Amino acid sequence: MAEPVIVVPRKGVYSDDSYHHHHRHHSFHSCTNFLLRTLTAGATAAAVVVMLISTQTSGTIYGYFRGRWRDYPAYKWLIIANAVVFVYSVMAAIVACFSVIARRGPLSYSPSAWLTLLVDFLAASALISAASAALAVALLARNGQDLQGTHYWPTVCNYVSKFCDYTQGAIIASFVGFGLLFLSTLLAASALYHLSHRRH
Repeated sequence: MAEPVIVVPRKGVYSDDSYHHHHRHHSFHSCTNFLLRTLTAGATAAAVVVMLISTQTSGTIYGYFRGRWRDYPAYKWLIIANAVVFVYSVMAAIVACFSVIARRGPLSYSPSAWLTLLVDFLAASALISAASAALAVALLARNGQDLQGTHYWPTVCNYVSKFCDYTQGAIIASFVGFGLLFLSTLLAASALYHLSHRRH
């Protein structure tokens, strides 16, 4: 009589410990992803709104002086970059919300996790470039610049302080959005790490 064959499930594939370990990490990634997407959408939306209402006109002895974002290409790029990241973050937050409910999402599979990592990296790069360019213009507008007496940039903020304060707030919100996107990139990398170890 043949001896009975006992099938032992391989650890990490069929065992209960492996399932609970994977489920725990997926829940963490999904919930954290949703939180980061929501905060990023809020930060970038605030930056866009503040920039759009930053226009200010003040009277001086030389006439009226107007400060508005339309006159500065760096501020236009700041609004565009924040608007694009806002739309992406809202869409990603919706997907993350469904992934929490369904217990499966973009960070549950290697191809979609790689795509998420790439898009997050590109969005973060665009946002940091826009915020850095706008910061350079804001510092120039607040402090002015004198290059050996040959080229002089006056301090715009002496005449339109509200405009400068609003643009500074939008720039800060943009840097906050970049920081959140950076954390999202790290989260996608962490998900890829756990997915790769799940195969072994």
